[in-house]
Amino acid sequence: MTDDLLDYAKEKFIAGKLKDAFDIASLAKDLDPYFCSVGRCYAAYRIHYVGSKKNRSGHNDPYAILGLKADPSLSVDAITDAFCKLVKLVHPDVLSSPAAKGALRLITSAWEILSDEKSRVAYETRMGLRPRPPKPPTYQRKVAGIKRCAADADGRR
Repeated sequence: MTDDLLDYAKEKFIAGKLKDAFDIASLAKDLDPYFCSVGRCYAAYRIHYVGSKKNRSGHNDPYAILGLKADPSLSVDAITDAFCKLVKLVHPDVLSSPAAKGALRLITSAWEILSDEKSRVAYETRMGLRPRPPKPPTYQRKVAGIKRCAADADGRR
């Protein structure tokens, strides 16, 4: 039964119906969580489904792809641990699914964004997780000795 559900999820994934594939894999995981590859398939379909969702800037959410809560205080070690855990689940060498290669690509791109401090700060600022840095104040130079024209002195132009 579980293998039939996973085959059906695979068909849905190939057809491009990511939500359906994720829902069916989730059902298979609930039905038999100890089935040999159900956890791996579930992870791959979840990554694709979450990766297909776009945030307000039109990009996918690297925190959601890695299964993390969007939190600027997360350490790079916690992000790397989540990355390694997912790579072990969905690597194409251990999961013979058409979703494995794409899931690995999504995980790697999310990890590259979040593990590099500069790109992580830029992403979190763009998403509103960090306050924007204040703009430097602009000063107007006062030039001494400017003569006013007669219209300026009267207040008329």
